[in-house]
Amino acid sequence: MRERARDAQPQAVHLRPGEEIVHDWRLIFAREQGGQTIDSAVMGVLRSPGGAHQLFVHYCNVDADPTGLFRRWSDRAPVHGIAHWLQQTARATDLELIERALTEERKNPLLRKDWFPGPSVLVLDTETTGLSPNQDRVVEIAWLLASHVPRQWRSHLINPGIPMPADAYAVNGIDDSLLQAEGSCPAETLDAALDEIAEHLRDDAVLVVANAEFDLPLLDAECRRHSLRPLAARVGVQRLKTIDPISIYQGVFGTRKGHSTLSTLAEMYVSGGVVGSHTALGDCYTTLHVLDGVLRQEGERIARYFTLHDTHQYTAGNDTPGAWLRPALQHLLDLSSS
Repeated sequence: MRERARDAQPQAVHLRPGEEIVHDWRLIFAREQGGQTIDSAVMGVLRSPGGAHQLFVHYCNVDADPTGLFRRWSDRAPVHGIAHWLQQTARATDLELIERALTEERKNPLLRKDWFPGPSVLVLDTETTGLSPNQDRVVEIAWLLASHVPRQWRSHLINPGIPMPADAYAVNGIDDSLLQAEGSCPAETLDAALDEIAEHLRDDAVLVVANAEFDLPLLDAECRRHSLRPLAARVGVQRLKTIDPISIYQGVFGTRKGHSTLSTLAEMYVSGGVVGSHTALGDCYTTLHVLDGVLRQEGERIARYFTLHDTHQYTAGNDTPGAWLRPALQHLLDLSSS
């Protein structure tokens, strides 16, 4: 799955009548929660009427009708093309799962109404060609606006005009063929996305970014590269105030080996762990629930972290027994910038 595609031309179409699933070769992936399967996928081989063999993936519900099955040709590319197909299939499936999860949470919220000490949050994430603000480019930007329910979200794929390095492809599953087929113009896309984000931040949404010291400088560098106004200027501030759940965890517990990544914190604080890790929107969703989990499980400890420095170090939801002890917004901002 980490091999880079060279000649593969990935494509996905619905099954046609007469195509047969070969039942003696298939893999089933499932994620369970509370003893109930909530996400599933079946991968295997198809035999078409002409005898050609193809790979298939069937996700969401293994008992669904054939329109839930998608296939890609396996005989048009060498073995490394199949690895690329698996990577692209995982990414497409992640997008489907995240859209489904966000839509469901609009109806059945997972977050309590007072989970965060502010009116709403805007979670931002990017996927890039690498780690250097001076050299690397944004290839995907996504944001998620939420109160106790997801309210709005957007995801944009961007063609930066430079090759995608193999190391970056291994992380985010985005390659040159995908960017050329679906990526949009960097300047126009970033300009529109940052305008949308700034509008919500001016309306008092609090910016949340996991590992903000990486994403925000790289976005600023992209703005300079394309002669765009940076996000802070669009909001009307000199410096953005940002909540970073990774920095909050590090501020309270210290930097622990293996405990300072979004995926690790998701395994610790989110039921079911990471969802949608191949996409920027998936990381926005995970970041939202990591922050919620950290505040729920560590809220009192975070609040008491400030006891020696602030006599008004925390607020409680109410005065009844078992009230939720939580830190103030300023404390989360302080920990995020420390």
